Amino acid sequence: MIRVGIIGLGAMGRLHFQSWKTCPSTQIGAISARDPKLRAGDWGGKEFNLGDQSAERVDLSGITPYERAEDLIADPAIDAVDICTATPQHAPLAIAALRAGKHVLCEKPMALSLEECDAMQAAADESGKVLMIAHCLRFWPHYLKVASIIKSGEFGRPLYARLERTGAAPKWSSGGWLMKAGESGGVLDMHIHDVDVALWWFGRPVAMEVSGAAPGGLPMIIDAQWRYENDLSVHLHGAWDPNGGNFRHAFRVVLEKATIAHDLARDPNVLEIWKDGEMEKVEIGDGSIGYSAEIEAFASAVNLGVPAEQCLSSDSRASVELGLRELELLSRGR
Repeated sequence: MIRVGIIGLGAMGRLHFQSWKTCPSTQIGAISARDPKLRAGDWGGKEFNLGDQSAERVDLSGITPYERAEDLIADPAIDAVDICTATPQHAPLAIAALRAGKHVLCEKPMALSLEECDAMQAAADESGKVLMIAHCLRFWPHYLKVASIIKSGEFGRPLYARLERTGAAPKWSSGGWLMKAGESGGVLDMHIHDVDVALWWFGRPVAMEVSGAAPGGLPMIIDAQWRYENDLSVHLHGAWDPNGGNFRHAFRVVLEKATIAHDLARDPNVLEIWKDGEMEKVEIGDGSIGYSAEIEAFASAVNLGVPAEQCLSSDSRASVELGLRELELLSRGR
């Protein structure tokens, strides 16, 4: 039985909490949050980009509440720590937990500097514990299906792809941290999902062009064109709209013999496969099972004492590297 401590009970911490409750051979042993209401189980009325959370009280019987994350990390009864805090806390908390002999699942992005990413990896290597970054799309059934199709070559090689992720600016974030470029990287916090997917599906590009908008130095819109040696072009669009709007993600992958498309706003549970002018709908189901699959993959890696192969921390570092490169080019206006 893996006893897990969750640090941070914002939107992602609450989502992870529900997934841990259904994960075999694991038990939530502790939580940490600065807000006493959250520590007491009053989780109602919290908003994030997938909509308002319903007002609810959560039974935390048998779960030790901590105000300070450091105290949770020091708890000898905790085997693994799930870090769901603001990005600037990822590296220091992960390193402290790994040095304390805990396995670590950490929300994306891994960090906002390569130096911090490297320090996290070094701490994992020294401790021999599992470090996994929660890039949930690597477990999302829609994205897994496309990865399988690309790898199989059944429709030929990719020619073009577009990945997009948009929503209202996250003014609701605790203390407004997401709206501070130095703490979140701006829209990169959301856009990093598609950066990671593009690296997973297609590998590293040989060239990159970036445009967008960063009013007041806060990146709000990123349009990145990644180019590859085989003439593949991948367009990534990430946008926070300051005026509001529903969350949406979508992708379109054009291969030599077919086009695969998905749009959350059009039909969230299917993939569209276009061949010879005809469209086939492939039922995929509710993608949110990706959160549970992500948690279970981490737990399995911990139980087996092996890296989480489906989501290696080295891949997560690469997504930070490419995301930071995009921000650099955006700041130059290129």
